Amino acid sequence: MRPPWVSHCATTFHPMNNELTNLLPIERQRGLLHEYFLRLGVVIAVLITILTGVAALLLIPTYVFLLQSASAKMAHLASIESVLSSADEKVLSARLAVLSNDAAILIALGEARSPSALIRTLLSVPRPGVTLSSFVYTPALGEAPGTLTLFGVATTRDALRAYQLAVQGAPFTATADLPVSAYAKDTDITFSIAVTLKP
Repeated sequence: MRPPWVSHCATTFHPMNNELTNLLPIERQRGLLHEYFLRLGVVIAVLITILTGVAALLLIPTYVFLLQSASAKMAHLASIESVLSSADEKVLSARLAVLSNDAAILIALGEARSPSALIRTLLSVPRPGVTLSSFVYTPALGEAPGTLTLFGVATTRDALRAYQLAVQGAPFTATADLPVSAYAKDTDITFSIAVTLKP
């Protein structure tokens, strides 16, 4: 019960609205938003510039190291040339020729197709009815192309022929030779396919 001196309006509680109202005109709101994004873009550009500068500073030791390494290689080359001009020039020239040949072989091996990638590609060739047991890989050396010999067992002649054609159509294959004697049996055919690899 309220006292008689308190009015009815005084006892009613109206909660306040806590939402913020932006009283600025729409044009001013857009202008403020535009200025905000402009400032954010400037800050991002400054940060990118600073990070680029720091990255460039961190590359300076690498550049100095490479310069020192190049000068050391030049000094080593000069010492080799002075040794070659000595009395043992013929012996050293022969050794240098052997080393150059070995280096050429190593470079050729480095540029050769990866055996693991080749085997992965080979294993992706469909082979229903064919079980592969082993592979023999010979990398290409000089003018001789690389070879891959496949050994396995086929359940039927048709499965063997289909697998040979699939290997022949693979992107790495130049030829896929299967001896005619492999077709002597009807089932459980042991085979070997000699695959000549494309360069």
